[in-house]
This record gives sequence, C-alpha cells and structure tokens, in this order.
Amino acid sequence: VEFAVVPDKQQIRFGMAAIKGVGVNAVEEIIRVRDADGKFKGIEDFAKRVSTSKANKRVWESLIKSGAFDELGERSDILFNLENILAFASKLQKEALSGQTDLFGMMGAANTMQPTIELISSPAKFTDKEKLTWERELLGLYVSAHPLDNYDAFFEEQMIPLKNVTPT
Repeated sequence: VEFAVVPDKQQIRFGMAAIKGVGVNAVEEIIRVRDADGKFKGIEDFAKRVSTSKANKRVWESLIKSGAFDELGERSDILFNLENILAFASKLQKEALSGQTDLFGMMGAANTMQPTIELISSPAKFTDKEKLTWERELLGLYVSAHPLDNYDAFFEEQMIPLKNVTPT
C-alpha cells in the first residue's frame, strides 16, 4: 500500500495508494487477493479475482495509465477493452455472490470451460509521450522513460559538460 524498503534488496517498493485515483481500499483488496491466490496471470485473471466494488472503473483507468498492468498487456489494448473487461468481471462476481452456476456446473463436471474474455487490439496505440504524460500526472514522476531520453545526441553536440568549464 505504502512506499517501503524491500528487505534484503536495494529496492524501494512504490506504494500503489500513491497513484491518483487508486485508494487504500482498492490496494488492500488487490493485495489480499494476490496473497490468497497468488500472482495475477493476466488481465482476465485480475478481473475475475479483484472485486469490482473495490476496484471500480476509475481505479482500473489509473492502474492502466500508470503502467501497473504493463506486464499483463499493452496499455492501449487494455484501455480500449475496459468497458468489456468491467462488464465481464461484474457479471462473474455477481454470479459467484448469488451462488449461480451454469448448466455444466450443476452437473458436477470438473473440467467445464470457464468464461473468458478476449481483448480486441486497439486501433490506435498510445504514443510514448502520452504514456509519460499519464505517468507524470498519476504518479508525480516518470517511470518507464524520461521525455529527454531521445535528445542525447543533441545535448552532446550543443552543450559543454560542467566539468569541462574553467572559471575565468
């Protein structure tokens, strides 16, 4: 939930509650589910397991735009499919809460097919600049890159390193 030093490693864990639009309740739910059932295998797995009442659309958007799901899929594709993902998650969770099962579940079939969702590829991919803007807006810093990364050659040509400047 909060920023913390990772024991036995030289790392600092970024607290997800620091992401704008993601509250402590949502983060605690995500951690609870992960600790109980293991790492998330994909977006579909996350949608099935994390309560939509704790992780609503705004939370999802903030997590996607900040890069929290980058290991699970492309930001553009996840954001493009967000309405379908949330509808899928909500339906599954409501059925689970009401105790509903499908026809095959009532027959006790062990290997029934579970409902799945297929992500449609986004027709337009977000640029690196857009992703960096989101990171800065939601996290307060750049994580995946820096806007000046592509200007190395320009800086080498146009600037003199401070260590090479002699006082007069």
